[in-house]
Amino acid sequence: MKRGIRGLVTVAVVLAGSGCGADALPERPAGARVAPSERACPHGTFRWGEVVKREVLAGVSDARRFDVGHGATTVHVTFEAAPVRSLHAGVTPAEGTLDQRAAVAALERKTGVELANAGEDFRLGTDRVQEVSFKKSEGALFYAVGVTTYEASFAHYCAPADTTPTRGTVATWSPVTYGDLVKCGIDEKLDPASLEAERLVCR
Repeated sequence: MKRGIRGLVTVAVVLAGSGCGADALPERPAGARVAPSERACPHGTFRWGEVVKREVLAGVSDARRFDVGHGATTVHVTFEAAPVRSLHAGVTPAEGTLDQRAAVAALERKTGVELANAGEDFRLGTDRVQEVSFKKSEGALFYAVGVTTYEASFAHYCAPADTTPTRGTVATWSPVTYGDLVKCGIDEKLDPASLEAERLVCR
């Protein structure tokens, strides 16, 4: 898991058709609909609906109270966040032979953001631990870890004149997380992940 400074990265995925077998398809009655998984389309195109980007809470520590006055010895503290959300990158519905990883790569090109590959599950890594030092602090502090997710609907066309596209939705996230050390009750506007964390741990 990569880690970044305040600035999440989100993910969106694009499907690239890969049902391109060399064997001839069995004959079918004239006018019969060709299923998306049976069509050969090595250079298919995607049309995207709305790409929804969200900053969500991935993990949060317990709130800890400190009353360290000015001039006191420097305090060293380690916060450890516990996971609060499960994420799975993928394409739904996962039909036929659509290459979901190629889809993610396509959405990366559209968004300009590095994304988690289809099939991956989100897990907190070294980003779950935050070590801090301070000489003055009054109040309760907590550590929050956020991640940016992407969700986008699509239609995949094998050719410009295609009248039976494959439709679905891609959901993924950016592998770059961000962390915030926040004081309970602080009179500042918080990002969505930290605001969600505050509601969970501050009394």
